[in-house]
Amino acid sequence: MTYVVTENCINCKFQDCVTVCPVDCFYEGENFLVIHPDECIDCGVCEPECPADAIRADTEPGLETWLAINAKYAARWPVITEIGTVPADAQDWNGRPGKAALLITGEAPAEPQARKPVYPSGDEAPAAQREGYEVDGAMVAFPEAGADTAPVELLPRDSEEDDGFEVDGLRVTP
Repeated sequence: MTYVVTENCINCKFQDCVTVCPVDCFYEGENFLVIHPDECIDCGVCEPECPADAIRADTEPGLETWLAINAKYAARWPVITEIGTVPADAQDWNGRPGKAALLITGEAPAEPQARKPVYPSGDEAPAAQREGYEVDGAMVAFPEAGADTAPVELLPRDSEEDDGFEVDGLRVTP
């Protein structure tokens, strides 16, 4: 038996549990903690210390997925032995449902999340797309150019036989 960090730790990461662990089996990701199941000695002292009530015994039903997540990322993330930085909005996230999709694993996505659209020669992007791009359903504004940066100019090619754009004299194709 072991203890498991569950969904409510995501974006809370209070870390009170870390200070009482006698075997240092907590590992830290960007917005989540995990317990290494092979290192946990099942003492249970961490469970009542968690302000988010996110730690459970693995004998509770329905925790198989969270046990697998804890095992996977305990092998990849660094061990944590003392309280570090607790997110400023941790209390705002405490108890919110549906946080599993917000787990930051530190792994690269399987495929690019955002792609710059290519328009046929003579066509122009809609105004909304000229101001930013979409990533996982959220609009992200293009960064403002600094005083010391040169703008990159994208010009449609006049030839209809090639797709893509010319960028500062280089041909970019999809």
